[in-house]
Amino acid sequence: MSVVDDEIFSNFWNRLRVECLKIRRGVETSPNGFRLAPFDMSLTQRKTWLQRQIINPIETLEAALADENVPHFAHWERYGEVESVADEALLSNLAELKNRATRLQAEFADEITGERAGKVTHTHEIRYYIVHVCLSELRECYPDLKLSRGNWDKEIKVATGAIPDFVRRIFLETTGQHEQLDGPMQANM
Repeated sequence: MSVVDDEIFSNFWNRLRVECLKIRRGVETSPNGFRLAPFDMSLTQRKTWLQRQIINPIETLEAALADENVPHFAHWERYGEVESVADEALLSNLAELKNRATRLQAEFADEITGERAGKVTHTHEIRYYIVHVCLSELRECYPDLKLSRGNWDKEIKVATGAIPDFVRRIFLETTGQHEQLDGPMQANM
C-alpha cells in the first residue's frame, strides 16, 4: 500500500470507529432490543412513563409548594417562624427537569406519529443506521470500490462476501450481536 492508501485507510477507519463508538454508547444507554441496552421499551411506553413518573409528580409537587400551601409546613410551637420550603433553585431545577421530559416526549411523539409512524422500532432504526454508516464511509473513502451484497450461500442461508462480512463484523463490534443484516444491506446498496 502506498502512503496515500495508508492515509485513506486510516481516515476511513478513524471516522468509522468514532461514529460506531457513538452508536454503541447510544445502544448501551437507551432502551432498545440489543443485549447491551439497559432494557427494551417502546417509544409509546417511554412517553407514558415520563408522564406518569416525572411530569405528573413534578406538577403535583409544584402545586404543593405554592405560596398558599406554606401553612402546611408551619407548626404552632414554632411561634410563626416558617422556613422557606421551595427556593428559586429548587423550583428552577424542577422546571428544567419537567422541560427535559416534555421535550423528550415531543421527540417520541414525532417519531410515533411521523411519516414512518409505527413502522420502525429504535432497534431497527439503529440496525439500519449502522449499515448505512458502514456503507457510506466505504463509498466516501473508496469511491471506486464496487459494493456488492455478496453471493447467496444456500447451505448457510446467508449472503457471503467481503462487504457483507465487513458490515456484519462492524455491527457485531458496535452492538455485541451477530445478525445477517441482508435487509438493511439491500436497502443501503
